[in-house]
Formats: sequence, structure tokens, C-alpha cells
Amino acid sequence: MRYTFNKNLALHYTGKYQLNKWVSISEDFVWKNTENRTTATNEGYTGPILSAIYMPASATVYSPFTQSGFGGTTTEDPAYIAKYGSNFADIHGDAVNPINTLSSKNIFNRTNDAWSTTSLEIGNVIPGLKFVSRFTYNLQTNYYKQFSPRRDEVGKPDGANSLDESTYRTDQWKTENTLTYDNTFGKHTVGALFSTTADHYNVRGFEVNGKTFADESAYLQYLAYAGSVSAKDYLTGPDANVSLIGRLAYSYDDRYFLTASWRRDYAGRLPKTKNHGDFPAVTAGWKISNESFFPKNDVVSLLKLRASWGRVGNLGSIGYNYRSALLSKNSWQEQAQYGVEKNKLWDTFIYNSIALNNNLTWETSEQFDLGLDINMFNDRLAMQFDWYEKRTFDLIQTQSMNWPSSIGLDAMLVNQGEVRNRGFEASINWNDRINKDWSYFVSGNFSWLKNWVSDIGVKDAEGNKGVWTGDGSFRIIPYCYQDAEGQPLGSFYLIKNAGIFQSDAEAAAYVDKDGNRIQPNAKAGDLKFIDKNGDGKITDDDRQYCGSATPKYTFSLSGGFTWKDLSFSAMLQGVAGAKAMNVAKCMTLSDVEGNFNRDSRILDAWSETNRGSDIPRLSKNDPNGNFSTASDWYLENASYLRLKNVTVSYDLTNLLRKCAHLNSRSSRLSVYVSGENLFTITDYTGIDPECGGWDAMKYPVARTFSFGVKLTY
Repeated sequence: MRYTFNKNLALHYTGKYQLNKWVSISEDFVWKNTENRTTATNEGYTGPILSAIYMPASATVYSPFTQSGFGGTTTEDPAYIAKYGSNFADIHGDAVNPINTLSSKNIFNRTNDAWSTTSLEIGNVIPGLKFVSRFTYNLQTNYYKQFSPRRDEVGKPDGANSLDESTYRTDQWKTENTLTYDNTFGKHTVGALFSTTADHYNVRGFEVNGKTFADESAYLQYLAYAGSVSAKDYLTGPDANVSLIGRLAYSYDDRYFLTASWRRDYAGRLPKTKNHGDFPAVTAGWKISNESFFPKNDVVSLLKLRASWGRVGNLGSIGYNYRSALLSKNSWQEQAQYGVEKNKLWDTFIYNSIALNNNLTWETSEQFDLGLDINMFNDRLAMQFDWYEKRTFDLIQTQSMNWPSSIGLDAMLVNQGEVRNRGFEASINWNDRINKDWSYFVSGNFSWLKNWVSDIGVKDAEGNKGVWTGDGSFRIIPYCYQDAEGQPLGSFYLIKNAGIFQSDAEAAAYVDKDGNRIQPNAKAGDLKFIDKNGDGKITDDDRQYCGSATPKYTFSLSGGFTWKDLSFSAMLQGVAGAKAMNVAKCMTLSDVEGNFNRDSRILDAWSETNRGSDIPRLSKNDPNGNFSTASDWYLENASYLRLKNVTVSYDLTNLLRKCAHLNSRSSRLSVYVSGENLFTITDYTGIDPECGGWDAMKYPVARTFSFGVKLTY
């Protein structure tokens, strides 16, 4: 990829001034500047990976006959045209030169981000009592520019060009005022906290689009040279929230622990009658190993039982502008809610795009946790085990049923449904020193998760429980996601297949109770789809639950050693029980007559001489819908085991401190080499199983190697 870069600059300042023994002020300032030039790499139709696959072997990457210098699926060579009469791309018309895409359609993005936190602390006027007032301000500005040139590559020309520029400014602040008290009276330790917080957020932005540039020279890629210009500005927010927080903590003799907290949040996005929520929590602990009856030995040094329960609120599904009216210059009387009189239209009007729900309230999560901590063998072995149950209710969703289309407004947000999670987590760590030169560690983590929709929240007119339908479509493949009661959130609901028909007679024998063919266009080599509802047809009503992208198990294993000044560490990470839709197979294993490049596995497609294949027969029109049906043929096991990291470092501090000046400053020096994502073990046939459950030629995680020097002066 040419002309791409990524640059980061950062400045961090921390200062503290002690006015007297009770009062201090501090300042923490962070400034970051990021600049990068890149290009889009995940487009389903013109992304560079799919384009690279599509380009035929005969295509030219570069061409002296085009202004840009890039070739395509045919040629502009006059001699070729004179001999063959045409340079028409024909069936290769969808093939886009990926080198041209990566080199010409560059995106420039620059962001300045500044954070300032000023704190006032008053403490020890009364022993254990402390007051902290903190104010944080964040200012972020962004400039974005993308010039899309005319594409004169042969085979897929595009005569249009455009320039997109945008800028925005984000202002947000947060203030916290906290009063704490901590003290110990004999065997009793108490702690108390009361805090108030307030925050404010808004974004002001401006976007401009210019089209039809007569000259695409870099020094002319500015809006002043565009044939036409359109622009819009916008305001996100303002959004404001206020919170009141209280917490009490008590422990006795380092054996019994109890903490109770309460939080009340006020949200500006919610209706005034529903804008507050109360969220309590309580935790308890028992350090059994400190009891008098517990045997004192080196085998078990810590045994602690923990339990907790709490609630938290979430408004992530509500946009910042949920209750804000919009200004439009389009005179649409039916949509306007304010500023329009009967039979009178203004040039501009104010409206809400969605209906407002005055009963909308917080989405709430409630979680119970039971944990056990064990340290053994002089703390060389440390283990943690946790079991949790989580219930999320009053989910914020768009009303999915019984919303009239004639009202002129989009469906309102409602609190609807409930989701549950149940899980187990374990962490085991072993650290040991063999002698003064050798030490090593081994650690592992394991988690199990069960997720399901416990209450769908909707019913049809006959009282049947409804479903939540997602999108997940790709080219000719329709939606693939659906949620039903008792199944995981974000489930794959697909039409199952029972393998491939091995003969025309077998396909013809697949009939309903009346003897009618269920798949009338099926032949030998086609997929056999299961008629779940028994109506003699293959439709969306035959979809079944087929799995979820959420892994059932996640795990990692780390280990390493230190010998004198040399250190080595490595980590394995993986998941199990995850599914992924490899929809890229729709384009890489179908349409053999399309004359695009395909996955080499297409050579193993079913045929009379290759009956053991799981790839259906290839045809131009696909009359059976082998590739256009949302079936579990696309669904694959996305479990994997990955060597996530290997790092080798060498400490040169002893060598560095031979210099008296550096020794007096306690300077340190080390060098390291590191590798990320070195290899992956998986049965997944796509590029990368870590695709989030949906793979349309998504860029994989990068294998990276780095070398560094750490110097403390």
C-alpha cells in the first residue's frame, strides 16, 4: 500500500503542589495527536481482498495506456484493439484493481485530543476524613479528507470523482466532589464515601462534499476546484447527566468484610418523569484462613469466600439526540410536530424523526457473584474461582410490532425483553524462584458462558411469542440473525441442510405427504434443505436455531522464565463453541462460469466423479438456490487456538550503570523483540476465525514483529 502512514504524538504532564499539610492541588494534562493515511479494506464488493481474488491471471496491474498508470481486466493497447476489435471487459466487469484501490483512494484523518484534570484535595483536618474535588475537561478536534479519483482502469472504469471533507469538535466535561472517611478502631475498620458527579457532552460538526473535478492533481484536490459543492452541519447533544453515590464499608479483624453502596443517576436523554434510576449493590467476604480454627501452615495461606449483588443502568441504545427536535428545509407537513399550522407550510420546520415514549426508562442489569480465593505453598500458587448470574431486563429496543405505517413517524423506543447470562471463571497462577538466577511462571484462565433470551417481550395477535429479527445479509444471501426465547442473543437462524443429493432419483424422491417434490429444481449435486414445518416448501418458516457467535468457552495459557538478565514469555489464547457465517464462500465457491478467480477448493466441488465433496455442484444460474439460501452450509466452527504473543527481552541495566552518572540517577536500559499472532490452529476455512461471527472477507488480525529499546534516565 503506497502513501500510507500512521503517526502518533503524545504529551503527558503531571504536577502536584502541597499548599500546607492539609491542602494540595494537582494537575494532570494529556495531549495526543494522531495522523494517518489509509484506505477502506473491508468493503464487501470492492474490498481489496475480494478484488484480488476476482482479478483474472491475465489482468495487468499497471498499464502505460491509462492516465493513472493502472491496468485492469482488458487493455487499452491500440494494437490489441485493432487486432481483436474490442477492449470490452465482458464478464470481468466487476473486477476492480485492488492496487489502484489501495493506492489512489486514500483517506487522511487527523485528531487532536486534549484532557485536563484539576484536583483539589483537603485531608487529615480530622483524622481519616478527606475531601477531593476534581474537574476534567476534554477537547477533541478532527479533520477528515477523502478524495476518490476517477478510475480509468480498463474493465471497471468510473468517470466520477469526489472530495469529502469533514471536521468536528467535541466538548465534554465532568466534575466530581467526593467526601471519604476511613479509620480503624481496634479490630474494626470502617469506610464511608459520598460523592456527586455531573457531566456534559456535545459535538458540533461540519461535512462538505465536492464533485466533478476537471483536474485531479494533488495540489488541486480542494473544494474551490469542485464543479459542485454540498454541505451540512450538525449538533450531537448536548447530553447531561448527574449522579449521587454513597458507600459504606466495614471489616472486622481482617476476617469479615461488608460493603453496601447506592447510586442514583439522572439522565438528560430520558423523559423527565423517568429520568432517574436507583442502583444498589452489596458485597460480603469471609477470610476463613484468618479464623482461629483454621490450621496455620504453608500449604494454604489464604482461603477467602466472596459474594456480591448489584444493579447497574445502561442507556447505550438511546442516541444523544433522542429528545432533540431536528430542523429541516423540506416542507413535509405530516412529519412536522412543531411550528406548522393547518394548511400553512414554512420553508423550514422542526420535527422529531421517531415517536417519543414518555415511559422509556433505564435498561438495567442485575448480577450475583460467588467467588473463592485460594493461595497455597507460600503464595506460589494463587487461584480464583467465580460463578455469576446476570439478568438484563427492560431492554431498550425499537417497537417491533403493531406500529402503524401511516403515522408519519418511525417506531418509538420501548423497554422490552430480558436476557440472562450464567458463567464460570477460573484463574490459576504459579510463580516460583529456583535459585538466584532462575525464576519462572505459569498462568491460565478459563471461562464458560451461557447466554439466552429469557423473555422476548412480544406476542402476535394469537398470543404466540414473537422473535427479534436481525439483518446479516450479504449480496444474494438474505438475513441470517434471529432471537427467540430460550436461545442466545444474536443467534443464527438458518435453513439446515442434510447433505448433497447423490443422484437425480434421490432428489426426485424428496417429496411431501402428498407426493409433491419439496425441491422441484434439485438435481444430483444440489444441497438437500430440511422442510422443518412440513408444508412441502423451503421458505423462511423452515429456519432453525443453528448456534451463536458467542463462544461458550474462552481460555488462555501463559508461561515464561527469567535467567539472570534474560526474560522470555509466551501466551496461547483461544475460544471454543463459537460459530461464524463464512458468507465469503458465496462469492469464492459459486458461479463457475463467471470467470473470476475463485477459492482453489472450487476444484473439489461435487461431480459425478467426486461424490464425497461437501461443496454443491456448480452452475451458472443456481436453480436450487445452493448459494442464495441462508443455510447452515455457510456456518462453520470458529473455535481456534492462537499463539498470541512471544516476547524475549534482555536487561542491560548493569552494563548501563557502569557509568557513575547513570548509576546515580538509577537509570535503566533493556531491549526486547516481540511477535504477535504468530500462528493459529483452527478448522475454520475462512481467513481468520476471530471475525466476530460474520466473515465477508474481513481483514485478519495482523501478524506483527517489533523490536524496542526501553530507557529510563
